[in-house]
Amino acid sequence: MKKEKSLGANYIFRSKRMLKIFALTSAIAVILSGCNSSKKTDGKDGKIDLSSKETESTTTEETKETPTPTPEATPTPDPTPTPLPDMADLDIDRLFLYYPEKFPVIDSSTARKPITEAIHEHFLGDDTEHLPLCSKTHGAWLNLADKVADLVFLVAPTEEEESHFREVKANIEMKPYGYDGLGFIISSDCPVKSLTQDQIRGIYECKITNWKQLGGPDAEIHPYFRDDQSGSQRLFEQFLWPNGDAPDFTKMMDHFYFEDDMEDITDAVSNDKYAIGYNIISYLDWAFEQGYIDLVAIDGVIPKTETFKDGTYPYITTAYVAIRADEPEGSPARLLYNWIGSEKSIEIIEANSSLSVVVGESVIMKYDS
Repeated sequence: MKKEKSLGANYIFRSKRMLKIFALTSAIAVILSGCNSSKKTDGKDGKIDLSSKETESTTTEETKETPTPTPEATPTPDPTPTPLPDMADLDIDRLFLYYPEKFPVIDSSTARKPITEAIHEHFLGDDTEHLPLCSKTHGAWLNLADKVADLVFLVAPTEEEESHFREVKANIEMKPYGYDGLGFIISSDCPVKSLTQDQIRGIYECKITNWKQLGGPDAEIHPYFRDDQSGSQRLFEQFLWPNGDAPDFTKMMDHFYFEDDMEDITDAVSNDKYAIGYNIISYLDWAFEQGYIDLVAIDGVIPKTETFKDGTYPYITTAYVAIRADEPEGSPARLLYNWIGSEKSIEIIEANSSLSVVVGESVIMKYDS
């Protein structure tokens, strides 16, 4: 009996042990089955398909690395430019306002530089691309004939300049716009303040050589002159020797003093109390302060605007504005030439010179035949 009991117990013990092993095996199978189910197979032989995993991974990486494109800004269209008005519809002020490049090339003598600069400023303000030239009288006349300049301010041409006009067949149209004066200048230290026309002529003909002969100190007179192409020199010779018999000052340099520039001759006379020279009055008023030099009264008459206007001063000059006669009607140069004589032009000229402003009729000087 004891033996049978022992056999039953062993069986039960083995049965329980088998159950535990079975249960453990089942659990492991379930776990392995779950792991395998997460892997893809080809559905035929149970092999794992790794290519799809790699493709999925690569696609993810590419998606992460590709930057999002920045949208381009929509360009703002340029505003449509306002068309310029037709030149024919504009008065002279608005013409040069809209078309500054059409402003004529202006040239002049040195004495007229204040006038040309003021005209330029009136039409073009602070423009620096179309500034007037200042080639002096001779150079300005040649520039007009050679079409370098379109409009000039100066005194009448000489025979030499007229010869050039004939050579290039340039007809000239000109008109007077005012009267100036040739003034004789001395140092403020010189005691002689008045001379006659004969005394002035005698000084430059070397007949009067000492200030004592004129009521001044016992000192040699130092007469100054300029080159024969300057406007003031030609006026000086025309006034004192109207018959064309002026001395050749270049051959008398032991007695005369030469200065080429209007400023230089004025400075030289101012610094030499025994000197005498000459210059254009409006230039002196513009370039030098009052008291820098003294003006000589000629036959008791002081050179100034009032004596130019009433004609009592003997050495009155005529100021001209000129263009080429073939300038067409409506051209910028013709329009500006015609504008000289307007109320505004007279205001500008009077404010920038000592001229007695009187605008005369145009004359055409023919040189093409």
